[in-house]
Amino acid sequence: MNRTVPVLFVHVFYADVWAEMAAEIAASFDRPFEVVVTCPNPALDIATVDSPHLVRQRRIDVENRGRDVLPFVRALREVGPNFEIGLKLHTKRSKHRDDGEAWRQHLTGTLLSHADGEHEPAALALMEAEPRIGLVAPAHHMLSLESRVGLNARALRRVADTLKMPLDLDALEADHFAASSMFWFRRSAFDPLLTPRLDALFEREKGQLDGTTAHALERLFARLAEEKGLIATAAEAVPALTRAVREGASTEALQALARSELRPLDNPFILPVPELWRRHPRLMLVAHHLYHHLPRPLFVVARLGFRILMRRERSAGRS
Repeated sequence: MNRTVPVLFVHVFYADVWAEMAAEIAASFDRPFEVVVTCPNPALDIATVDSPHLVRQRRIDVENRGRDVLPFVRALREVGPNFEIGLKLHTKRSKHRDDGEAWRQHLTGTLLSHADGEHEPAALALMEAEPRIGLVAPAHHMLSLESRVGLNARALRRVADTLKMPLDLDALEADHFAASSMFWFRRSAFDPLLTPRLDALFEREKGQLDGTTAHALERLFARLAEEKGLIATAAEAVPALTRAVREGASTEALQALARSELRPLDNPFILPVPELWRRHPRLMLVAHHLYHHLPRPLFVVARLGFRILMRRERSAGRS
């Protein structure tokens, strides 16, 4: 197995969330690793990962633009090509939600989780053992793009044109994406992001909930890996893929397994948007129109209402 020094890219907006994440990272590695922190506030005092295995932690101060995505792109350029596998994280708080802390813990927890008896993240071990794996999203966060392209269509076209990337928006609706913009990745998958032309596409921060260049790239990270001939999957598929790799599975078998093992409907944090559109198209048209305009307290209430509706319908379907 080719053991590398993984590089952890973390965008830190909230110092207290980062302090908790830094402790989680320290407890997750029994081998050398590096940390690159991007931060939009030069005055923010941020923690250093307290681990004997930390090779280096560097800080890159960035402007508050492009959420966690533009800082990640700039950090990739600054770090350069001298690493093979990376982990992208950010201090997600989701202040418009009442389960934001639990969501963040689920995301980082499933990316850093170990297989039984192992001393390193299972996704990292898989990617080192199998170079055909290019991206691993958090558990239950490789989601369908059906009904999740519309508001982002213009931004997706701009990004694709800039990256000289073929893009059929109708075909994209049948694909998947790594929701949350946290994932393990193979550096070579993101070579197209190194073009400086990309930076000008990112909008100023206005608290947008969708439709920005950052949201567009979130929908393309997995596609970028697949354009390189690599496999994109999520953490719930890692155990099955690890077994298949040990048994010498073909590329076709791994690709099929990477999708068949996904369990997106087990996601407790993201509404099943495609299912809602199919069942309640008129209601979703109204929600689609209001999405950008609801005050955050009403947004929370509306989201809760959708979840109650889905629970009732599923319960009725089982009875």
